[in-house]
Amino acid sequence: MKWIYEQFHDLADVCELVPVPEDIVHDPCFAFRVNDTPYKERPNVRVVLKGAGAGKSVIFNAHADVVAALENQECSFEPKIKDGRMYGRGTCDDKAQIAVLWSICKAFKKLGIKPNGNVILHFVIEEVTGGNGTLAMMRRGEKADCSIILGPCSNNICTSVKGAVCFCGTFYGNSKNNGYPQVTVSALKLAEEAMRIIEEYHDELLAETINDNPLFARHRDPMPVTFGQLTAGDWESSVPQKAVLKGVFGLLTTPKEQAMKEIKERIKTRGSEWLSTNFDMMYRYCHDASIIDPGLPFVQALTDSYRLMNVQSKTDVMTASTDAWFYTNVLGIPGLMTGCGDLCNAYSCCENVALEGLTMESAVLTQFIKEWCGIRES
Repeated sequence: MKWIYEQFHDLADVCELVPVPEDIVHDPCFAFRVNDTPYKERPNVRVVLKGAGAGKSVIFNAHADVVAALENQECSFEPKIKDGRMYGRGTCDDKAQIAVLWSICKAFKKLGIKPNGNVILHFVIEEVTGGNGTLAMMRRGEKADCSIILGPCSNNICTSVKGAVCFCGTFYGNSKNNGYPQVTVSALKLAEEAMRIIEEYHDELLAETINDNPLFARHRDPMPVTFGQLTAGDWESSVPQKAVLKGVFGLLTTPKEQAMKEIKERIKTRGSEWLSTNFDMMYRYCHDASIIDPGLPFVQALTDSYRLMNVQSKTDVMTASTDAWFYTNVLGIPGLMTGCGDLCNAYSCCENVALEGLTMESAVLTQFIKEWCGIRES
């Protein structure tokens, strides 16, 4: 983050390292720590292009953290350019978006352009683990007329962003030698049973809520449930005593508190007798969906900006959970998602972004600032 601070420092009216307080771990919206590095060594960055006060303001958010590289991923952290695309971990999620904002600030500085309304940039840590960086910015308070969270959206305007519940279930069996199957209970089998119950709940909730929003209804499953990790057992011939299952449960219009309660209740009441009393369920982060009216003026301004720059775009939903809900639901600043790069590339072993996409997105957001905030030449 200090590197980002250095790149923006001479381009803006305000550029500051914003400490993340250590006591954020006690915040009810806190997710979980990535590592034991103190937060004082991992600040956010806040950048402001100050307006004259006559225009509307906007917050742009982009995150600096990335998910772990995959074992077979080439050039994970030594990016490679091939056929007009940059390959490497985080290229589209979310470093391309940071580059877009830098190019806008650089152009404004070089051309002597000033916005009439404040343009505020939030560069945050720990987005991929639940949004602790953005949470810290929220607790400081910020005012703006709208917010735009940047991510790999294929240049679409996502006015609806799914919510998510990140869960960690621990299941306890009865371990014996595999020669005594009549008295053993496999924790691994219990975890598999819980997976089935969670999937059944997902299917019911999807059927109940998908038609609440016509944008969600365009997609076959805009709130997928993902089982990301399952660990169990200490020895191949021993029945596992404990299994740990981690995953993410998507949400549309269902409140996160309801989903957390019902996931646990379903496992307790719809599983085997042993399962009902031999599991713990914890939640690592929980986001409500972020849903705004596609007819809001700033959405129209962004739509017009894509059209004027001849960049294909549509109003859509984001089927991955993001930090948008912090702005829309916590601060009351309506937020949407947009950005270059494709979501299907994020987290993959071939993550990449088209360099032309960065140029196009920079032009679109510059046009948006011109239309929404207004600009003047110094």
